[in-house]
Amino acid sequence: MFGGGVGRRREMGLVAGGLVVAVGGVLFMAGAETDDGESDDFSADTSEPFFNPSQRDWGGGMCESMASLKALQTDSAKKADTFAGSPASVASTYLTSASSALEDISRKFAAVDSLTRIPETERLRASYQREIDRVRPEVSELSDADGLAGLSTREKTGRAERVTSLVAGIKEPNPSWDQLTQEDQWFETAGNSPGCVAVRQAEQAKSGSSQPSEPPEPVPPLPPAADGASLGACLDGACEVRVMKPEADIKVGGLTLEVTRDGSKVTVVHTYPSGGAVRVNLSEEGARGTFGRGGDATGTVTLELKGMNRNGAVLRINSSLPPG
Repeated sequence: MFGGGVGRRREMGLVAGGLVVAVGGVLFMAGAETDDGESDDFSADTSEPFFNPSQRDWGGGMCESMASLKALQTDSAKKADTFAGSPASVASTYLTSASSALEDISRKFAAVDSLTRIPETERLRASYQREIDRVRPEVSELSDADGLAGLSTREKTGRAERVTSLVAGIKEPNPSWDQLTQEDQWFETAGNSPGCVAVRQAEQAKSGSSQPSEPPEPVPPLPPAADGASLGACLDGACEVRVMKPEADIKVGGLTLEVTRDGSKVTVVHTYPSGGAVRVNLSEEGARGTFGRGGDATGTVTLELKGMNRNGAVLRINSSLPPG
């Protein structure tokens, strides 16, 4: 599932505050710091893969909550066109079950702990919570048993159709879970936690798939980057940064470098004012490329690929150009 990368040859890297060692394609984490500042003591002689406990629990809780919401939306979409012409009991039963399901899903999202050191985790959880709580009061009112008493079949059907519309209108956060797991290694690791794998297996079993769900192949960790993902650190001509997006512009000493990565290589292009351009392809750890500049701003920009996987790349950049 995951493409190979240069970073696969690295044996050690830092992920989510813990030391990760890749052994035989399996990630082991030792001395990972939890959200409360305490260290988890992982035995060195175990052969089972470990996750940071907070990361494991957060990923499992989110996967279970999102799966419950998806199941409700799928069920509502299937029933949306079945109320007309059916007995009033069909609409009434749906209204009661939908309201109960939303209450349960809201509680599940609320129970997922915030990870204060990773703000994006709370933004994602809170976005889901807000969307659910936005429609929940109206769904509850439309499904109230006292309010349904005495209504005609047509009126109950109208209420059921309104609830299916409200459920369908629950929006996915931006950035979404899928985007975060594709762009951020921490989220991808959380998505491979036992709880998330169990959710995927249950969904496959429910769909009748004959193929068992296998945990995705672990992604080799990226090496640490001194300046993290702050591309602005390169402006002064010296930086070590993590590039997570497929495309990014990095300004170095008055030059703009257009960086594109596809999992197998990193391509860096600089277009000169005259219209010419220089392209450098970096496809293995330690690969280097140099851009030059003449005139009054003589100097060079040297790039080195420190490591790469399907989620990102780490570049070390040094420039002898004057600041732009």
